[in-house]
Amino acid sequence: MLIIEKLERMEQLSEAEKEVAKKVIELKGQIKDMSIRELASDSYTSTSAVTRLCHKMGFRGYHDFKEKYLEEMKYLHEHFENIDANIPFYKDDNLAKVLGSVSELYQETAKDTLSLVDYFDYIEATKMIDRSQNIYVLCIGVAIELGKIFADRMMRIGKNVIVSENVNEQFYQSYNATQDDTFILISYSGTTLKTKQYIENIVKRKAHSILITSRGESQWQDKVDIILPMTTREKLYSHIASYTSTVSIMLILDMLYSCYFHKHYDEAFQHKKEVALSYEPLRKASQKVMEEDQNEILFSK
Repeated sequence: MLIIEKLERMEQLSEAEKEVAKKVIELKGQIKDMSIRELASDSYTSTSAVTRLCHKMGFRGYHDFKEKYLEEMKYLHEHFENIDANIPFYKDDNLAKVLGSVSELYQETAKDTLSLVDYFDYIEATKMIDRSQNIYVLCIGVAIELGKIFADRMMRIGKNVIVSENVNEQFYQSYNATQDDTFILISYSGTTLKTKQYIENIVKRKAHSILITSRGESQWQDKVDIILPMTTREKLYSHIASYTSTVSIMLILDMLYSCYFHKHYDEAFQHKKEVALSYEPLRKASQKVMEEDQNEILFSK
């Protein structure tokens, strides 16, 4: 969950802490040069109230809170400047505007997702996937279909990935996890009961875990091995469609696939071509641009 969302909810805050939260929301990036005393003075509270709020937000103190809050403000003001991730078009827009808006939303989502990439995490995730005997994707909803696309791509280059639509089976997979397994968990909010159960099972059995979830402070950051943040712009309910989260998840899975492919480039490319020819040996091109010579496919480097 984003820090700004925690502040806006004001859950389990005292009256003084609520006043600090309101002031932080109002000031936004202006707190950059403010000391804890100045913030306390501006909110008509005390330094202890500021410190308590920071602790309840999950930080050691004001300095840590301010650093992460400013990072978040910077993120939220990058990309999506001319388009709303939740309502990218309106009922009075013409069709050209609607289609153009959706296209722009996809482009902004790709840029936004890439801005969240920590290359070290992708390197480590690739190593984790490479040395694991089994890869499981645990998720619900439309993410299952995205997981299936990822599994299909990985299996075409010789790496087995398992995706079950049945939540019972997903639970059993996490419960029966071993140290030779890697689990890719996908959850936009990261707060569902199933996500909690899966992670607890995986951690208990010392299996490896990669969590694809929204940007922000996660309750699982000390539990899972790697967190790959996704575009975090959508409200949970008030959006035309889950455009940005869907595109971001698919892009992250494609980047994981591409990292693994790159690590085994020649072997993976050859294996993929051999699988394709074996599966569809009589496939014909419908256009000249699609044509290939089968001998060249098998023996090209």
